[in-house]
Amino acid sequence: MVWLVYEAAFRDLRRLADWFATGSHEPPGPGVERLVQRLGATAIPLLGRELRGGDTLRRDAARDALEALAAHDDDARARVTAALHAITEGDAPDDAKVVALGLLSELGEYVDVRFADPHAIRVRSAIALAAHLETAADVASAADMMVHQLDAADIVQMLEAMAEAAPGAAHRLATELGLRLDVAGDLRDRVALLAATIGSAGEPPPARPRGLTRTAVLVDAAARLVVIASRWHAGERRWRRWAVLIGATGRIEDCLHEDDAGPRGDAASLIAELCADGYHVASAEPDRAHQVVAQAAQLTAESTRALPAAYYLGRDLLGLADAHLGGRGRGDPASVALARAIELVAAGDCARALPVLERCDPHHPDAAAALAVALLAQRRPAEALAPLECAIAAEPDWPLHHWNLAIALRQLGDERGCYHALQRFAATSALPSGLAGDPDQPARLGCARRMIAELERTAFLAGAPLRGTQARALRTPQPPPPRKPDGPPGHPDRPNRPRRRSRATSC
Repeated sequence: MVWLVYEAAFRDLRRLADWFATGSHEPPGPGVERLVQRLGATAIPLLGRELRGGDTLRRDAARDALEALAAHDDDARARVTAALHAITEGDAPDDAKVVALGLLSELGEYVDVRFADPHAIRVRSAIALAAHLETAADVASAADMMVHQLDAADIVQMLEAMAEAAPGAAHRLATELGLRLDVAGDLRDRVALLAATIGSAGEPPPARPRGLTRTAVLVDAAARLVVIASRWHAGERRWRRWAVLIGATGRIEDCLHEDDAGPRGDAASLIAELCADGYHVASAEPDRAHQVVAQAAQLTAESTRALPAAYYLGRDLLGLADAHLGGRGRGDPASVALARAIELVAAGDCARALPVLERCDPHHPDAAAALAVALLAQRRPAEALAPLECAIAAEPDWPLHHWNLAIALRQLGDERGCYHALQRFAATSALPSGLAGDPDQPARLGCARRMIAELERTAFLAGAPLRGTQARALRTPQPPPPRKPDGPPGHPDRPNRPRRRSRATSC
């Protein structure tokens, strides 16, 4: 009897081996699946050998068979994971290790794998990931996965590999990572530096998701709000649903995102449950839902510097993009990098800001001004003159450019240039500008007037008047060719301009 059992098992193994050798170009049929189930753990060595092989179709078939065995019982699962560990820890080809690693991850096993060509594997993984970044939801999901499953070095390496193989996808992913508040400061610097080097020219816009977003804004007696957004995906026959809880303080307290709420997972059932708990529907207009969540997200970001992870995953349902940053990111990695650099300059961390600023557009007035401030903070006034002159040429009426130029010329010992720069600062400060509400501006003006008086007195005693001399501060270069106006400060059509208040000064 035992001999008959072994003979049947051997016959099934022979049939399975023959199918891999001759028929694996076809999807496994019921006959092959029955063979694998009858053999059970006996088939694992054969499947492991096929997984190590060079034929992609045979490797994929072996992978599917091992997955089916692992789902059968605990004993088979333990043997499958042991075989997969042997592949990842041995001298199997890199392609086999990637497949084994993926199956181990699905089975809840996480291991470190050494590849013969790590760079090639990273490029392949980046290409595979880029192929799935079709919509804003795909990008948000990929960024969330990277934040929660990869360390900082792996994230940067993945972006670098993707920038080589698929720069458009890397552009979108770097933007998304730069907009997340749960990314550590050091990693944000590295992502911003990399994002500034990735061009977006010719990048196709993300595919617009099909289907209409249904929304509802509910409120209870305690002034708490719940905003629900849902969208039907007909091709996959599922609802995608997002709910945001906003407390009485106006800040986001929690979020719930369901990528697959099932064929009956629309908002109706959730609305009914909330109404039973004392909520009532205040609005069903998408614009109102967008406004409520955008205001709450911005308030939460400004007060706590944190948002729930599910916020990033579902915000595309309402087209929120960078609303939590008050529109400062504008969805452009170059702008994200510049905004991060200005943030560092304002915080006094100029050493970390300089590498990012050196990759930004040198003709952008905000980038030029921030670079000059960073150089002045490091006592490098001669290097600060060129970006300051560029900033003045682009924005001759912005007072802080002339103030910083005066500081640079004073450090260089150019008293005439410093005098005329201070005069220009005082003149432009009298014009209406964004500095009207700056609490430091009165002290700055008082300092400028004292310095002007001191320079005039010194020049009078030395017999070298300042007023009749063409000073360096007035020899500004001609402005660049006119470009399409961006609109007034603070206008929503100014996509690459950070807030005026975010500009730092040298002193």
